[in-house]
Amino acid sequence: MMSNESVNPPVFPDFPATEAHTLVYRLAHAPFMQETLFPTSHKFLSSKYVQPTVDKYIALTYQHLKERANHYNGLSIALRDFIVPLTFDASGYAFFGKDCPIQDLFRPFKLFDDNFHLLLAGAPKMFMKGTINALDDVATIIDERYLSKPNALDDASDVIKEYERIVKEKGFVSQPSPYTQYSFAC
Repeated sequence: MMSNESVNPPVFPDFPATEAHTLVYRLAHAPFMQETLFPTSHKFLSSKYVQPTVDKYIALTYQHLKERANHYNGLSIALRDFIVPLTFDASGYAFFGKDCPIQDLFRPFKLFDDNFHLLLAGAPKMFMKGTINALDDVATIIDERYLSKPNALDDASDVIKEYERIVKEKGFVSQPSPYTQYSFAC
């Protein structure tokens, strides 16, 4: 495991570390991540624990596929525009459960995901405002419209329940990120 002193990114002369790169590197190499979150992920996403979530994902994918096929009723649509929202919904519900507002998360998550590489590359903040706002929207929707509900995690996967248990046990709260000035659970 890494000590607190060794969470600085390596320096490569041809690749200057950006503020975002440094933040991501430090987060990934922080003792909490190395000693708690990564082992938890490895355990709960292993074949032994993830099978119920995979089974739920398969069933939800089939259900959403039938619903969308009926909705489009023979209309022509790009395969990506058909499949990506469908798999996003199915995987979101499989992991987070039926109470999570997955469909409301798609648009801000997609905006963030489409531009995440630019954020990591150190694109100027003035060009990343929409991406950063989208990440904040995702966090707000999850915090205010999902996690704030009593028993929200009843239908969630084991890995999500365990992450939430760890967050509560460690007393983590949302706080401003030094890079984005928006919330990350730290």
